[in-house]
Amino acid sequence: MIDDWVKLTRLSNAVIAGFGVWLGHACLPGPIDWISATLGFLALAFLAAAGNIHNDILDIEADRINRPNRPLPSGRLHRPMAVRAAVAIYLTAIASALFIDILSGLIVAGMALLLILYNLKLKSLPMWGNLAVAVLCALAVYFPEFPGWPIHTGLPALFALLTTLAREIAKDAEDVVGDKAVGSSTFPIRYGEMATRHALRILIIALFLLLPIPHFWLNYHLGYTLLVLVGPVPLLIIMLRSLSQPRVDWSRIQKHWKWIMLAGMAAIFVGINF
Repeated sequence: MIDDWVKLTRLSNAVIAGFGVWLGHACLPGPIDWISATLGFLALAFLAAAGNIHNDILDIEADRINRPNRPLPSGRLHRPMAVRAAVAIYLTAIASALFIDILSGLIVAGMALLLILYNLKLKSLPMWGNLAVAVLCALAVYFPEFPGWPIHTGLPALFALLTTLAREIAKDAEDVVGDKAVGSSTFPIRYGEMATRHALRILIIALFLLLPIPHFWLNYHLGYTLLVLVGPVPLLIIMLRSLSQPRVDWSRIQKHWKWIMLAGMAAIFVGINF
C-alpha cells in the first residue's frame, strides 16, 4: 500500500520539485533563510505530489494502455481515495506556503490553479501542457526571489524550464499509443516523431550553449564545470546519438532528462557555494 502511494505521488519527482526551491535559496546572496527554504520545499513538493495524483486520476483510461501496472488502473488504489488525497495535499501545499507569508501562499495557490488547468485541459494540447509544467518547475527555482527580478535565480530557472520541457516532450512521445486512444493531441501525436526529435535536438543544443555561461560569466566555482562535464554533457551527447537512431527508446530518453535535472541542480549548488 505504501509503495503504491509512493508511485501515485511520484515521490522522487515531487522531492525534486521541492529541491528547486532549495536551489533558488542557495542562489541568493547571504545566509540561507532555513525556515523559508524548508517551508518552500514542502509547499512545492506537496504541490507536485497533489498534481501527480490528480493527473493519474484523470489518466486512468490512457494508463490502462500506457501503464496498466500503475496503482489506479491496476485497481490497487481506488479513485475516491485518490481524489480525497489530491484535494488534501493541494491544500497542504498552499498552507505550507502561507506559513512563509501571504504572498508566498498566493503564489503557490496560483501555481496550483495552473497545475489543475494543465491536468484538465492543457496536457492534451500540443506543447501548451509541456510549457505549463516547465514554467511550474522554473517558478519553483525563482520562488525565493519573487517578486523581484530573477537576477540570481534567472539562469538556474531557465535551465529548469528547458530540461523540464524536454522531458515532458519525451514523456509524451513515450505515451503516444494510450494518448491517441483517449483523443489527446500532444506534440508527438499532432506533429509526428520526426518533429519531436527535432524539438529535442533544439533543446539539447540550447543547453549546450547555456552550460558554459555560469563558469565564464557568472564566476561559478570550478566544481560546477567538473560536475557538468561528468553529468549533463555525456547524457546530452548520448541523447543526440539516440535521436539519430532508426528507433528511439523514449522511456530511456525521458529518464536521461531526469538525471540531467538532478546533475544540473547539484552542479549549480556546488558552483555557487564552494
